[in-house]
Amino acid sequence: MIIFIEQVNLNTVIYSLVIIFIFLMFKNVITNIIIKLIKKISDKYKLKGITLIVESIEEPLKRFFTYTGIYFALSILPFIPTISLFLNRVYRACIIISVTQGLLNIISVFSYLLSEGYYSKDKKIQIPNTVFPLLFKIIKVLIIVIAVVAVAVEFNFKQLNSIIAGLGIGGAALALASQDLIKNFFGGFIVLTDKSFNIGDWIRVDSSEGTVEELGLRSTKIRTINKELVVVPNAKFTDREVINYTLRENRRASFTIGATYDTSSEKLLTVIDKIKEMLDSHPMVKEDSSLVKFDGFGASSLDIAIQYLTNTSQYGEFMDVKNDINFKIMNICEEEGMSFAFPSMSVYMEKN
Repeated sequence: MIIFIEQVNLNTVIYSLVIIFIFLMFKNVITNIIIKLIKKISDKYKLKGITLIVESIEEPLKRFFTYTGIYFALSILPFIPTISLFLNRVYRACIIISVTQGLLNIISVFSYLLSEGYYSKDKKIQIPNTVFPLLFKIIKVLIIVIAVVAVAVEFNFKQLNSIIAGLGIGGAALALASQDLIKNFFGGFIVLTDKSFNIGDWIRVDSSEGTVEELGLRSTKIRTINKELVVVPNAKFTDREVINYTLRENRRASFTIGATYDTSSEKLLTVIDKIKEMLDSHPMVKEDSSLVKFDGFGASSLDIAIQYLTNTSQYGEFMDVKNDINFKIMNICEEEGMSFAFPSMSVYMEKN
């Protein structure tokens, strides 16, 4: 005790204990006052999401007052200069850690708020929510790295330069050994900046097709229609064709029906006109998108080509529209007495 501290009287010890007691007793009260004040200001100016952000820094703020109380209580004790300097460094390191925890909590809250759906002020441009998980992971790593460096500098860690130099050499070697990982990492950034797809979109890349569930630093996870989880490296999205079915506004139906060869030209023309009229008046068929033509003479049928665009991109709705139109085409053919052809072969017997 004599080595680390000079002569101390009882009053100084009592003052030190009182300071610690006051800070521990009133840290919750002071923290609540600060939080309520910030919430009041946010409500006044209608700052959305501030409440959750403020609540996220409650615990780091309490730790700050605890560290400050202990520091002030110890600072009035007559420690020798070396110990006093060490206490100052420990206190500043604790403040750096508290600030780091607070920033990490704020980033987590922002990630939650923005992943729920963030719109610009005009409510027209939606920022892809795939950006947020990747961006916030990078920000958190940077904050932790800066905090570690700050603490190392605070303690005058002389080996820091050597470690940084070593990390630089090691980083170069690691970069050469992990080229694929780096390609996937930058591939993810290209996907985000290009805005080719978002979480929840139905896409196809190579033979993989399904709903995008997550975009990570290295890969993108796709849930197929069979509920299989496919992990696609992000590098594939930079040199492969990606089809985003969700972004299309319409779905095309294209098929051919065949009439028997005993159908007259007049009846065939009437059926074509009625199908065309039905498609043009259908509420779920895009205007001026229908095509109904006598396509040609098939092996066993007179072929009628039918094409149209639906006013929906949803697969279920598209099938409902197609189902309705197919039944109406059947009704038209039945009303006109036109029979559908099927593959057949006629055999003629020659008489001697």
